[in-house]
This record gives sequence, C-alpha cells and structure tokens, in this order.
Amino acid sequence: MSKYIGTPVVNVSVDTVDVTGDITTTDTTPEVIIVNNTHEDTDGGREGKLTFKGQASGGEETTLAQIQASHDGTADDEKGDLIFKTNDGSDGASPTERMRIDSVGTVNITSPSNARSFSMKNSASNSASQITFLSDDATEDSFIRNESSGTAVDTLSFGTGGSERMRIDDKGRVGIGGTPNTNWRNDIANQEVLMLGTEATLYSDSGVTTQLLNNAFINNSDTFLNISTRGASQYLQYQGAHKWYTAASASAGSNINTEMTTPKMTLDVSGNLLIGNTATGLTSAGVNAHSDGILEVRRDIGTNYSSTVAYISRGGSDGNIFTFYESTTAVGNIGTQSGDIYLGTGTCGIRFNDAVNGVLPFNNNTPAQTDNTIDLGFSSVRYDDIFATNGTINTSDQNEKQDIASLTNAEITAATAISKLFKTYKWKDKVASKGDSARTHTGVVAQQVQTAMSNAGLDASNYAFWCSDTWWEKDVEVAAVEAVDEVVDEDGNVTTEAVEAKDAYTRTDQYYTKDEAPSDATERNRKGIRYPELLAFVGAATEQRLTSIEARLTALEG
Repeated sequence: MSKYIGTPVVNVSVDTVDVTGDITTTDTTPEVIIVNNTHEDTDGGREGKLTFKGQASGGEETTLAQIQASHDGTADDEKGDLIFKTNDGSDGASPTERMRIDSVGTVNITSPSNARSFSMKNSASNSASQITFLSDDATEDSFIRNESSGTAVDTLSFGTGGSERMRIDDKGRVGIGGTPNTNWRNDIANQEVLMLGTEATLYSDSGVTTQLLNNAFINNSDTFLNISTRGASQYLQYQGAHKWYTAASASAGSNINTEMTTPKMTLDVSGNLLIGNTATGLTSAGVNAHSDGILEVRRDIGTNYSSTVAYISRGGSDGNIFTFYESTTAVGNIGTQSGDIYLGTGTCGIRFNDAVNGVLPFNNNTPAQTDNTIDLGFSSVRYDDIFATNGTINTSDQNEKQDIASLTNAEITAATAISKLFKTYKWKDKVASKGDSARTHTGVVAQQVQTAMSNAGLDASNYAFWCSDTWWEKDVEVAAVEAVDEVVDEDGNVTTEAVEAKDAYTRTDQYYTKDEAPSDATERNRKGIRYPELLAFVGAATEQRLTSIEARLTALEG
C-alpha cells in the first residue's frame, strides 16, 4: 500500500498497516487522499484502489469489490478514469470491471450475457422511474419514464422538450404524439398497434394482416367504431391483397362496421384492381381493371341501366383502332402498326416502337413512319419541362461511371486532328426546299472523324461521340380505294359501311434488324455525332496538351 499524505485525523503513514475499527475524518472539508508515487504515464497507471473485503462463514477472507482511479491514456497529462469492480463469485482477489467513468465523463457499464446492464427502481410506492437528459443550462431536454400507477401502469414513455412524445403501454400498443387508445383490441396474440397522434393507427397481427386506419379503432368484439365526429378510412393488406375502405362522417363512438368491412377498392392477389366491387365480373356496379388488360365497367341508374365492357382488337391488318371527332370532323387517331401503337392527327403523329425502344415521328394519314418532318415544339411555343430553353440534362454521376481515365497519347493525337475538322455546311434537303435561304451550320463530318480516329489507331465505334445506325427500307405500292356509300335498311340499320376514297400511293416500310427485313429490302446507314461528348474529348486533349506545354516552358525558364 502506498502512503497516505495530508493532515489525517488518524495518522496512517506506513507502507503496510492493519487498522482495526472505523477510520473517521472530521474537518470543514474532509477528504481522504491516496497518492501513487510511481512516475508513469501508462494507460491504467498511477492507480489507486479501495478494496472491500469480508470473511465467509468459515473465516476465510474474500475480496468483494474495488473502486479504482487510474490514468486515462498515455499522455503526460492529468486525465483519469474511475472504475468500479465486483466479484461474480469466481474472480478470487481480482474483481471484474463493471462500470467505468472515463476522463470525458462517458459512462460504460459492462455485464455478462443474459444479464441486465442497468436497472432502476423507485422505492416509493406507485411511483415512476425516470431517466432525464439535461442540457447545459440544467433544463430538462428529454426523458425516458416507466409508469407504475393508475391507467399508465407498466407503460414506457419517451419525451423531448419536457413533454411526452411517445408511449408504449402494457399491451405493447405504441402511441406517437398521443397516448395509445386503450379501447383498441388486445385479444389477438402477437398483435402490434402503432398510433400516430390521436386518430391514425397502424395495426398488425404477426404480419398476417396489416391495417392503417384514420379516425377508427377495432374493439375486442371485432367492431369498428369512430374516434371523433368525422369521416373515417382504412387501408388493409392481407395475404397479398390490398383493400381500401371509407366511412361517412358520424359521431364519436358510432358503429361503422358495415362501411369498414366492405371495401371501396381492392387490389387482389392476381393483380386485378376492383373499384366498388369485391370480385371481377359484371354482377354489380363498379370498375374492374384486370391484370390481363380487360376493362369492365358497369353503372346502374334505375331503369336506365347501362354497362360497357370494351374488348379492343383490330384483326387482320394494321390501322386505326380509335378515331376521334370534333362534331362530325375526324381530328385524330390511335392505331396499330407492325405490333406498335401510334397516335396523332393528320401528318403529325408519333409511333411507340419497341424494336428500337423509341418514340418515332409518324404520319397518321399514310400510315407510316416519317423522317425529318415533325418538330417537337416550335420557336415561339417551346417546351419547358424538356429543358429545351436551357439545353438537355445529361447524367454525369460518378457513382454510375467506371474506367475513368485521362486521355491516352493516341486519343490526344486523334482529338488534335478532329479539332481541325470543324467546318461550315448546309443540309441538302434544306437547300432543296429553301434554296439560298437555307442556313449555314457548323460542325464536323462523321466520316472524317472516323478517319481521324483510325489514323491514330483507334476504333471510332468504341467511342460514344461517334454513331452509326443501320436499317432496311422497302417501298410498298398501295392501291387506290374507291368510295362506297353507306347503305341503310328500312329500319335504319347500317348494312354497308361507308368507305372513303383514297388515291394510290407508295409507302416506305422500315425494318430495324436484318432478320425482320424482306430479302429485297434496301440497307440504309446514317452516321452521326454526339457533340457534347466530342467537344469534351477535344477539350480534354487540349487541356492535357497545354499542361504539357506549360510544364516544358516552366522547365526551360527555370
């Protein structure tokens, strides 16, 4: 034992001493000082201990617990730990550390597995136990409290700013922003109830059923009741099916079981969407959208019963499925072309072509795809959400890129050559249609870019700024159609539909793979440039060349 120093009431100053009885120190500021006179800065060094011992029934001495203060860290400083140790019955003279308060005030509590690390009990009858977290000014910021009296017995509450924010009651029901509704059913094993505020509730019974309710609860009689005087709603998920319910406004406590057990809308396990029905079919009014594309609609209006089911198919040939009219004038169409759908009016339309995964210009009158004839927007009527005014937005996220590298010497050589290829030009078709009014453009020629890449030992097709697209075309002669007048019988029924006359014309069909193209189709190819990427390629080469030149100039000047 090291020496005691100071001005002790009991003079204990020898290295080894046995003191019998109590040691009492009386002073205006009494203290017991333990000094370790070993000069060291090791972590855990400079330690001083209070060891508590006792004697068992057989007289043998046992070490029960220790309190130890020691150095925290390895620096030459004054930081210290306070360590509490207890004997679990098998530690002998070396009790096990159970709690440590380090130099910054962090408290670490250690316990064996399957044991409680920290327990609290308020010895006062029917009183709460609470952990309070205080701010620097000692005001109550947040707390965790266990209630043990009244209606809140065995509940766990969480609070911030001095006010309760969440509570878990003795049935496992959770309330956030409000106390759990004790009227909620508790008769099902493994049920979970989460309340948000006072009227929104998320309910689950082991995940078999999940329900989200607003202004409604279910009691132990399996009955739905209103919480407050207004409408109620419910979303339910059960074994893959999803259902939605609503109930009209009713007074608090009203029985709304009928409304909350008859769904207004259902998404069943087969993917069918049922509105106003509980099953597919036309047995009752509602709308059913089948997962296989069938649409069922039934509306009951007294004796003016009507129901419509639309099965849409154009068999035998491509063409219009829907034709839209303004009064008696046709203004647009939706139809099919080679397995695709098109829509538009007159010569201005679009085709959704999944062969190229693109939306393509289309002439509804022909009907056939059309090239370089349709604009998206106009100079005075621009699209804003396409960002046409400010340019397109191209993805450039590092998280979606790989193989990021500076340009190689070969790429710099190619980019330098390409930078000399920018020229002015006019489009041939614009000159044909506008003559001298056709405007001058600036850019490169894709074939010349390809040559520059090849001369540098590179394959242009490996770079996204250079594009080459191939397709196949075949002209089809379409015969003229003679007009046919509509024929109506004596009862007013149409026996022969009218047919509009059409002149003969040539339609050009396009194919995007060689396999689907007829053997006599003509192969076409068009090359293009993605200018943002090409300019980035040239710019990167220019920067690397300038950096190299500057480095050499600096070396020469030095």
